[in-house]
Amino acid sequence: MADKNHVLKSPQSITDAKTSSGSEGKSIPFSKSVDSVIQTDESYRMDCPEMGICILVNNKHFLPNTGMALRSGTDADAALVFDTFRTLGYNVKTYNDLPCKRIIEVLQNIAKDDHKKRNSFVCVLLSHGEDGLIYGTDGPLELKTLTSLFRGDRCKTLRGKPKLFFIQVIRNTE
Repeated sequence: MADKNHVLKSPQSITDAKTSSGSEGKSIPFSKSVDSVIQTDESYRMDCPEMGICILVNNKHFLPNTGMALRSGTDADAALVFDTFRTLGYNVKTYNDLPCKRIIEVLQNIAKDDHKKRNSFVCVLLSHGEDGLIYGTDGPLELKTLTSLFRGDRCKTLRGKPKLFFIQVIRNTE
């Protein structure tokens, strides 16, 4: 039987945040039957003193030359993300309206941190975007540029630990 110090390696979805009618969903705790089928070799150890750092980038305003509109409602999303990850025990660091260069700098600095006493890393990006791209306030940035900073060969103290990236974007489709 798995203990509460393990997290599944494979993604499991218990409930959506909102139902199709738009009303709030509610969390469903794992039952004993679900816990009993979790194999320890298929889960991450979560027994470090700290859950980890959660970086929250909330881009609402964009330079006129990008053609990107104001992202109304993003502050409410950011507040919910902040509260959720803080409740889960993460040290949440929020950054608002970052240009591409600054997004990279923030994540490079976090990737250089010593994460030995942390269970995981979370990055939440709220912005405009399209396939494989996220927008800084000054233009597009490849997501691969950001996620590659946390590969095992580049961020050794997070090797073998969960690195979660949540990307919520408004797509500009015509």
